[in-house]
Amino acid sequence: MNTRAPNIYPTLPEQPDAAMIARYREDGYLAFLNVLTPEEVREASDGINQLVRKYAFNEELTEHVRTGYRQKMQNGRGMLFKSRTSDFHFQVEGDYEARPDRLDELADNIRKFQSYDRELPIYDYIAHQHPRLRALLGAVLGEDYAPYSSMALCKPAGIGAAKPWHQDLAYFAVNRFDGVAGVWIALDPAKVENGCMHVIPGGHHRGPRSHYWSKVDCEITTEEVSPADAVPIELPPGGLMIFDGLLPHETPPNKSTLRRRALQFHYRSAATQVVPRPEYMKKFTRADGIFIGCDYSKLETVD
Repeated sequence: MNTRAPNIYPTLPEQPDAAMIARYREDGYLAFLNVLTPEEVREASDGINQLVRKYAFNEELTEHVRTGYRQKMQNGRGMLFKSRTSDFHFQVEGDYEARPDRLDELADNIRKFQSYDRELPIYDYIAHQHPRLRALLGAVLGEDYAPYSSMALCKPAGIGAAKPWHQDLAYFAVNRFDGVAGVWIALDPAKVENGCMHVIPGGHHRGPRSHYWSKVDCEITTEEVSPADAVPIELPPGGLMIFDGLLPHETPPNKSTLRRRALQFHYRSAATQVVPRPEYMKKFTRADGIFIGCDYSKLETVD
């Protein structure tokens, strides 16, 4: 493991200074121990339980899909709940059996929520209105930045699967790769033992890296990433990390007794446009023009 001290500041200032932003450009990330208040953390975490109680097994609001068992990829096996009226959906951890008679337990065994930022006022506030986060994003991406996606990433105690090394831009259909940033916010203590973020400082400067579908997930090929170069980013509840869309990062499995919930949002600069996937695939390539991102046509299921 890299012995270099991670870029972790005590608190996110009202306005980041030039030296802080220069460090972000060089290393591809910044982290802050104190961003959300304890009340905001509590409300955001309680919101996960609220959404599960509202949507899980509610046939009027949600379609639940049980076909994940056919998925060869570990991170695609869990039951999927999809809103009938919006893009909101969430997926259960693959090794957990979802049942309608134990919804609070189910809420502690979700793998990922997607497109949830308008579901509750607390998420809308954090993602789109939080003044210090807005100032940080404006300094990194420009004042006219735009939201791209929202995810809540939950790594259940004992069974939370790894998210292997990857670059977020291996998934995102955009026309340029220098204007996307992710924001990751801890709702529980995020430690090495329960699957905190690990990053490779400066790894974004190499540009796109080759990805493939493993038995776990879409990940960077072994020869293109060196875990020895990584640093863990341990954060308390309410801590935040911002990182470049090309920065290689991973979260290990959670084999501890402590769950690990987090919010994640992505944003793009005004110069970065969402484009049809075929156009994006022509850009996220190696020297010979071959696409090296997460190719969904190669995601296999059990016959």
